[in-house]
Amino acid sequence: MRVLLLHAYSAANAGDGLLVDESIELVRQALGPSVQFTVCASHPETFGDLDARVVSSALTTQGYSWEYLQTLRRVNEFDLIVGVGGGYLRAGGLTEGFKSALIHGPQLFAASRAATPSIYLPQSIGPAKAGISKVLHRQLKNLDRVFVRDDRSMQEFGGAGALRTSDLAILGAAIKHRKGGPNAVPIVSARPVRGVVPPLVTNMCEQLGTFDGYVQSQTSGNDDRAVMDQIGARQIVSRAELLDSDTAEARVVIAVRLHAALMALRAGHLVIHLAYERKGFGAFSDLGLSEYVHNVSMFEPNRVVEQVRGLLHDAEVREEYRTQVGRAMETAKVRRSELVRELQLVAMETGPRGGGSENQS
Repeated sequence: MRVLLLHAYSAANAGDGLLVDESIELVRQALGPSVQFTVCASHPETFGDLDARVVSSALTTQGYSWEYLQTLRRVNEFDLIVGVGGGYLRAGGLTEGFKSALIHGPQLFAASRAATPSIYLPQSIGPAKAGISKVLHRQLKNLDRVFVRDDRSMQEFGGAGALRTSDLAILGAAIKHRKGGPNAVPIVSARPVRGVVPPLVTNMCEQLGTFDGYVQSQTSGNDDRAVMDQIGARQIVSRAELLDSDTAEARVVIAVRLHAALMALRAGHLVIHLAYERKGFGAFSDLGLSEYVHNVSMFEPNRVVEQVRGLLHDAEVREEYRTQVGRAMETAKVRRSELVRELQLVAMETGPRGGGSENQS
């Protein structure tokens, strides 16, 4: 079976790389290990280790690549179209909407006009201004399945047939169990929000005193390394140490990027999330950890510092936290099975929908 995976970004952003990996694993679980993937990605060079043909979806000064345009023109030669999980269909402002339209618009349009069955894995869709929202509704209605990962996206796009489930990082989670109390030094993983480090994050870091840093993304336009220098981290903890080591101590992690938070949680750490978009509140609600997610632009730094201290020093607080995560993982297993079944059902569907194949040239 040939599957076209749309809307990938860059594996240099660990969260986006994870979502591509989880999307591929989910499809192979549903349809078998012999599935052949073509992936459209903005930074194809970062997916060198991927078992797939990777096509550049980037827009350069020379325009789109010929290979990319031909791939979109030939979507009906694939057996299934899959939109990777994520949060790329948004247009809260003019610049954001323009970028989304140029990079992701052609892919969504091709999927919505194809006769090939299509499914978009868990999304955060929006914010979107009224005119853009109407366009998104029309395109999304022509897809066979659209899953969203937060309640606001469900409220705004339920009329387009959206279905609610959890983020792929939760649905694919296997939580490591780390023994003993956590390291006394917390970790902060921060990013710019609308071009600057949020002042409340700086204030929180000052109250924490000594803390280590972690860099989630090092790709152009999403490079967190300068931020870590600004906030005064004692040292930078490597990805291998934080996420991959089976022997390292548990850490209390404060993360601004959602998938920095979720990947640290999967690795057995205790995580507080400072959310800058709707996706963060949806994910931590699904995890039963709503008290540990805060709006990065409006939170109380002293309250977060108190939560850090509770997780560091109170065994009962840590036990309650881990119990909530354990319950959420049981629910996630059920939701994952449901999503696998939906993939199987969609893959069996044939025939034109919406615009149909006559619009392909």
